[in-house]
Amino acid sequence: MNVYQRPEYYEIAFDFRDLRKEVDFFEAAIRKFSSIKVHSVFELGAGTCPYLEEWHRRGYRYFGLDASPEMIEFSLRRAKELQADLTLFRGDMARFALGSRKVDLAYVLLGSLFVRTNSEFFSHLDCVAKVLKRGGLYVLDGVVRFNILAEHEERWTMKRRGIPVRTTYRPELVDPLEQTCIEHVTLEVDDHGKKTTLESELERKPFFPQEFLLLMQKHKRFQFVGWFMDFELRKPRSVSGRPIVILRKR
Repeated sequence: MNVYQRPEYYEIAFDFRDLRKEVDFFEAAIRKFSSIKVHSVFELGAGTCPYLEEWHRRGYRYFGLDASPEMIEFSLRRAKELQADLTLFRGDMARFALGSRKVDLAYVLLGSLFVRTNSEFFSHLDCVAKVLKRGGLYVLDGVVRFNILAEHEERWTMKRRGIPVRTTYRPELVDPLEQTCIEHVTLEVDDHGKKTTLESELERKPFFPQEFLLLMQKHKRFQFVGWFMDFELRKPRSVSGRPIVILRKR
């Protein structure tokens, strides 16, 4: 089974996030940069919807998009337990629609934007522009690579309910001219003595800062707001940590 077919282990693996702090950052960005009031949020690559409880607690309506039926089923169970309003769509990052629905804020986290070409990226932006209200923000975490010359393999271990999950993340360059890589993710799970290894390989195109700015100028549906680090509006930019880009729909 791949990583995305076992959401209960995936959630443990990525439990290093400070969800309250990150939603605080979203609200600070909304106050500073959004041209509209925000009542609904839309997470692309929603996965296990770990932010659902925090958004629900603060009174926002939550929409999500994911390609994994296991993740969607897991998240719907969570919403039922929380008695939270959750609307999920299954679809592809470069080709999706929400019907007649419009949202006030969109975001993608942990670099979960899996497009392989600039053309697919433009298709993705077209889809986001159709569902995001004018003046709303689109926040991208880990999509633009600030540390372009650094080694990117990472390992970490998280534990919850007595279940340790050791994660290895390794990007492999596939085509230097097309600028594509395969991201290898391995989860080594010890569920109270039952050991399981889950793996996934997904192809994507990382974006570099100046390239990203030129793409924004060409696409013209979004205005570049700024670069940020580690879910803090005032933290100086650096090559370590989580790089964040904020766009605003024109």
